[in-house]
Amino acid sequence: MEYRELSKQLCAVFNLKGITSKSYVHKVECILVGLTFVKVPNWDYKLFFSIYPLWRPTLKSCIDLPLLLLPLVDDNSLDIYLSDSTSIIEKCSKQFPLLSGSNTISDFVRILYEIIATDKSIQTNFILQMKIYELIYGVALYLNNIDIAQDVYIRISNQISGWDTKIFNYWYGDKDTTLSKLLEFESNKRRIVKNVDHNAYHLKVIKLPVYKFL
Repeated sequence: MEYRELSKQLCAVFNLKGITSKSYVHKVECILVGLTFVKVPNWDYKLFFSIYPLWRPTLKSCIDLPLLLLPLVDDNSLDIYLSDSTSIIEKCSKQFPLLSGSNTISDFVRILYEIIATDKSIQTNFILQMKIYELIYGVALYLNNIDIAQDVYIRISNQISGWDTKIFNYWYGDKDTTLSKLLEFESNKRRIVKNVDHNAYHLKVIKLPVYKFL
């Protein structure tokens, strides 16, 4: 199926609108959830499930780097090229349950932890794990759920000593400092809420379909 026609169908089924020329999302509380088309040079498109935070200082910084980017795959767990596949919408519904816009916060957290536990590319890459932990932590604080944020802290603190220090320092800085900052729940919550409220008034965000966690 041609890219533009497929994008229209996906937007209609999952209630998405464009936030960039290749990313289509809806807003769920403090995040943008949707699908991103990635062009393979001299070839075809691949489709990725994507989640962007709204708590970075600017909308551009939010949508430049997603916290989660999962490829649509076939039965052999290989990335799908869209022109070679059928039933794209059914595959998206099955593989990406968080696209539905009708999840509880418990479902959201459970599904993301399952991704960390089962996705082989994420299991072996603690930077990708940290992005998912940041996603859960940010949503939890925005919703004032300190128990979930505390659980994220515990999970990171139990693993961080085994992560390569030089690589971690490059991305996040000192490990001890990172852990201590995670415990600053109230100040982190204030910063998250402030930035989300600011970005929510951006013209690109105002036009998006809106959902809340059930």
